[in-house]
Amino acid sequence: MSRGRADICGYCGTLSPTTRDHIPPKGIFPSPRPDDLITVPSCASCNQSASRSDELFRAYLSLHGGVDTASTSRLWDQALDGTPHNRRLHRRLLEGLEPVWLTTPSGVIHGRGYGGPWDSDAHDTTIERMIRGLYFHHYDEVLGTRVRVKVHWLRSLEPTLLEATAECDQRSVGGGQFVYRFGRASDHALHSIWLFEFHKRHWAGGQTAPVEFSDEAHVQLGSG
Repeated sequence: MSRGRADICGYCGTLSPTTRDHIPPKGIFPSPRPDDLITVPSCASCNQSASRSDELFRAYLSLHGGVDTASTSRLWDQALDGTPHNRRLHRRLLEGLEPVWLTTPSGVIHGRGYGGPWDSDAHDTTIERMIRGLYFHHYDEVLGTRVRVKVHWLRSLEPTLLEATAECDQRSVGGGQFVYRFGRASDHALHSIWLFEFHKRHWAGGQTAPVEFSDEAHVQLGSG
């Protein structure tokens, strides 16, 4: 699914982009992929520079999502298939898992599970690119160097967060495999807020603000 202008790269503003970039990365949708995927025009440089972080993001998302739903189970199976590099990556991630106690936010232990390293750089790079791409998709404007993007990883969709974004626009891709809320300030369009849900098992989001504003000027989503 695409909309708006197609004459510039949605990330850097380069004229006459030669490719289209999937937002979110199409790899996070297991086959058969939905027919309502979002794409934005992209120059080759911006598109190709995201391939490594996309691959890592997909691998970590498949591990985090588990196998208890139809879509996460297919994502897990397909993330292990494909190139030998993908299989090696998953093997390395699985070998890094260690037993951990599962606790509630108040500290009550309710079972055992497994934890492992999380590549926050790959995660945040992908989420920031999604914010920039979706901003262009919905508003036909390139954020470029005009803004800072602050990214959050979220443990859950807390009621206070849902209430804070209740008046935002909401969209869904792939029958709910990816759901997101977004909005921007009426008096300053470069202030925007984004909330993402992947396969009902992983949540992230972020905000944009003009570079002249300090980090304290961001509306806080909260983080995990």
